[in-house]
Parts: sequence; structure tokens; C-alpha cells
Amino acid sequence: MILDKIKYSFILLFSFLFLFNSCSNSNTAINGYTMGTTYSIKIYSEEFINSIDLKESIEYKLNYLNSIFSTYSNSTEISKINLSKSKKINLSDDLAFVLKKALYYSQLSDGLYDPTVFPLVDLWGFGPTNINSKPNKNKINDLLKNISYKYISLNEKELLLSNSNLYIDLNSIAKGYAVDSISNLLLNMGFSDFMVEIGGEVKCIGENNKNKWIIGIINPKDENNLIKTNLKNMSIATSGNYNNYLIYEDIRYPHIINPKTGWPINNNIISASVITENCIDADAIATILMLLPYDEGIELVNNMNNVESLLFIDNNNEITMLKSKDFDKYIH
Repeated sequence: MILDKIKYSFILLFSFLFLFNSCSNSNTAINGYTMGTTYSIKIYSEEFINSIDLKESIEYKLNYLNSIFSTYSNSTEISKINLSKSKKINLSDDLAFVLKKALYYSQLSDGLYDPTVFPLVDLWGFGPTNINSKPNKNKINDLLKNISYKYISLNEKELLLSNSNLYIDLNSIAKGYAVDSISNLLLNMGFSDFMVEIGGEVKCIGENNKNKWIIGIINPKDENNLIKTNLKNMSIATSGNYNNYLIYEDIRYPHIINPKTGWPINNNIISASVITENCIDADAIATILMLLPYDEGIELVNNMNNVESLLFIDNNNEITMLKSKDFDKYIH
């Protein structure tokens, strides 16, 4: 019998990230809600910016992306795919791009990153079904039969499924893609110095009043001890498990599910922050690092080009940091 269930949500500002802004009259701030979370945009410019018109353009783009990737409405593109049970479907450019990226990281991680894992996430109580009991092994094993990125292939923009019972969910990288998309929108509009943040995923372009943008990574066990980073034309994303978990019968189960076993991760990695050029990549790599043993994760990053990471690790209640080989070049 399940004695207790507690769910802790992400409440920290920018999830694990904190932005240090210079208070300048040349900074324009635009904020709002999208993809079930908040967004924040800061633009440095000496010229006048019509923030009302700009926000309208930004939210038009965000609403369009939401109409593709949201799994909370049956009318979105990805929901229609999940409901259709068809094995051959034509995709929009955006969905094809993000799904191709997801499959790349699935292959890179040997299936630890998997865009079909959501039914297991929901089964464990982290989805909209709001299940309030620990799942039994038989149910987990039944779902595992339909969990694998290997059932998915792409032929240009044509989706091919060898298993029609899949549920594809790209929320793990959709926010990162949205950050990249809004950044491209602003660049095309002529802006050269700005920061875009959606749900804790951040991209910094150009400079903030002739200085790099300063982003602080919060220590999960000491929120006052921030690791400040300098970013210019780079993105940062963080994945973690310390404040989003369930407790069943006095055992703590994080929200990140291993798609191979069907069970929540059981390691001593508290959070993983990744810095790289595109936010969609930082988003995916941070998730992979939460699933790999920390030494293997750092080795993976050290073998990647233009990617750095910072892990917080809990060794018997002693918090330590593990950095990739060149992470320090971003330290403020």
C-alpha cells in the first residue's frame, strides 16, 4: 500500500538559472507565458523599441510553436500524430527538425534520451493523469513494449512508424527550440544584443551594455551560492531532480525516467548544466547527463565540440561540483 505521495514542482526563478541584469535605460524587457511556463526577453539597444508591437510578434511565433509541440491540446500537430495511429505522416518543417534532433540524441545516448518515454513519466505520476500510486512492475513492463525511439524513422519530412502505439513527446527540447526560434526572429528583425529565456532555458546573443551576459547557476543545496557565467552567442540549459519528485512509502523517486528500465533514475547527480551554441542541444544534453553515470557524462561532453557542462553531485550529503575540461572559461 502507498503510504505517502508528495510532489514538488519547479519554483526557482529560471528553474536553476538566475540572470544578473544591468539596470540601464537601454534595456527593454518583455515577459509573458508560453508552453506552460514563463518567458523573459531582455534587449539592449540605444534605439527606441516599440515593445508592444515586438511582444505581439514574439507571442505570435510562440503560439505557432505551441500549436505544433503542445501535448495538452488535441488540436496540435504532435497530438494529432499521437491520436491518428497512422504509420506514415507528413510533418511540418519545425516538427521534422526537432524530431530529427531528438532521434540524433537518442542514438548518441544509446536510448537513454528517448522521445517516446512519456507514457512512463505519466504512469509514475508526473503527467496529466495525476496517478497517485506507485506503478507495479507488470504495468511498467507492458508500457516498455511501446517505448523506443527505434520505432521511429524520418525520410526528409515524412514520419515513418513501425509501431502505431507510440506516444511522441518533444517537450524536453521544445522549449530549447523555442528559445532558438525567438532568437532567430530577433536577429532577423535587426537586434544584435539580447537574452531569451523560456522556462529556465537561456540564449545570450551579443552583449549587455558592452559586457557579456551574466547567467548564474544555482547550487541546488545553497541557493545563495551562485556560479556566475559569462555568455555571448551561447546557450545554457539545466536539468535536475532535487525539487521535482514523488515519495512513495518513504522512498524518493525523481521525475526523470530511464526509458530502458521504466524506473526513475537512481544516481547521485543533482543537476546538470550545459553550455553550447544552440539551446535545443543544451536542453537534450543536460537530460542525457542526468541519466548517465557522472564520469561517463563528463567524458561524453569532453569529446564533443563547443560543449561544456557543470554537474552537482551528492556524495553522502556532501555536495561537489564536476566540470568539463573547459567549463572554467565561462566563469565570471
